[in-house]
Amino acid sequence: MKRAVLTSLAILAAIALPAAPAGSSSAGSTTVLRLDGIGPLKLGMTQTAALRTGWLSNRGRGCPLGGPPVPVTYRLAGPRAPAAVRGFAEFRGGRLRNLSFTRGVRTGTGVTVGRTRAARMVARYRRAGFSASAQFVDTFRGTFVTVRRRGRTVLGGFGEGGPRRSVVRTLAIPAVAVCE
Repeated sequence: MKRAVLTSLAILAAIALPAAPAGSSSAGSTTVLRLDGIGPLKLGMTQTAALRTGWLSNRGRGCPLGGPPVPVTYRLAGPRAPAAVRGFAEFRGGRLRNLSFTRGVRTGTGVTVGRTRAARMVARYRRAGFSASAQFVDTFRGTFVTVRRRGRTVLGGFGEGGPRRSVVRTLAIPAVAVCE
């Protein structure tokens, strides 16, 4: 059930994100996604502190299938957010729990959303000393990449199609969230 919910949220984010308004950075640039956050946003920070960064806008409701309380979401489209970035922030219990992106980010290992294939993402993270795997999920006709460090999931990716052909269209920390 939990995996199904995560998978559905990723697809909802991928559908909703292209319409997000622009921020304040150049359109061709990418922003580095860390394992603990991006820019001034850090996983675990309070919703109030995250809002003060100026990176968030467009409050919404997250997936109701995760059980009460329903998560709160924001687009990363605030006045201080980089214009090239398209993403969502999800809060549960008043804390930032998940960040997902469909444009404008890359990881420290060089994985770039929209450019890197799932198989290459797995290879890069394995070379960097992480545990990484890719799994095709027929329900979503796509491949989910999971990156772990010390047994804990720290990064996820999703791309349509099989692992060798799919390009990662969603990057998320700590995991690709879905709702079905």
